[in-house]
Amino acid sequence: MAKVLIVDDEKCNAGILSLVVSQLGHDPIEAYSGQQAVETFTKHQPDLILLDYMMPGINGIMTLQQIRQLPGGKKPAALLITASQLHSVEEEAKSVGVSGFLRKPLNLDSLKTLIQEHCGTEEFPATAIP
Repeated sequence: MAKVLIVDDEKCNAGILSLVVSQLGHDPIEAYSGQQAVETFTKHQPDLILLDYMMPGINGIMTLQQIRQLPGGKKPAALLITASQLHSVEEEAKSVGVSGFLRKPLNLDSLKTLIQEHCGTEEFPATAIP
């Protein structure tokens, strides 16, 4: 079972992502801001980060940069999630080493595939998510 840090300032979005992660057999850990994500990362050392791009304060890319600069910490894969349609966001994400990129509204099959690639997983149960 992998630990997956979910970072989204919208608690409803974080809850949906947590449900997906749980259904795949992993342990979701939620944070609701970039600063909280850095603190949570330090405490839990997750295996994967699902990271919203647009958040108040520091955005997802800046959050990932801060996490990756922590001394002695893990350097887990990170998937950036955004509603932005700007190509420049994807390019910026790639430049800081984001492992995957998803646009909202999320395609659950794509999300599932990316989590499988980075954590391994079982298949969704037939009734897990409509």
